[in-house]
Amino acid sequence: MNNKSLKVSMLLGLIFANGVFAADPLTEKDDTVIHSINYIEEDADFDLGFDTADYLPEDFDANDIYVNLDAINFIESDARVVLSTKKYLPEGFNAYSFPIDVEAFNYIDENDEISLDFDTKKHLPSGYNPYIRNN
Repeated sequence: MNNKSLKVSMLLGLIFANGVFAADPLTEKDDTVIHSINYIEEDADFDLGFDTADYLPEDFDANDIYVNLDAINFIESDARVVLSTKKYLPEGFNAYSFPIDVEAFNYIDENDEISLDFDTKKHLPSGYNPYIRNN
């Protein structure tokens, strides 16, 4: 009985060892598989139907920088334009204040109905349908 169990144990051990070393990436040779892939190379020539050289200046180089940013004259002004928005905002409005509690958050609920009180029918021609395509 010991002889049979020893043989079965050795056989199972060999199968287990073979399975462990089968996944070793150092033993696998995939170089031939990668080199056997045929890639389709497309030509980079595009026919636009016209010659672009007719529309570009002579001696045009797309990699050359034609604009000198130092040659641009910027207008410097010391006068500051100040817009007063206080008459359009509520009293005590501070755009930089942080909300103190959750009730201070103002949000728009997606279920709320918003009425703009604006009738577009007055400003559109009679029989106008935005879903009809005019050609």
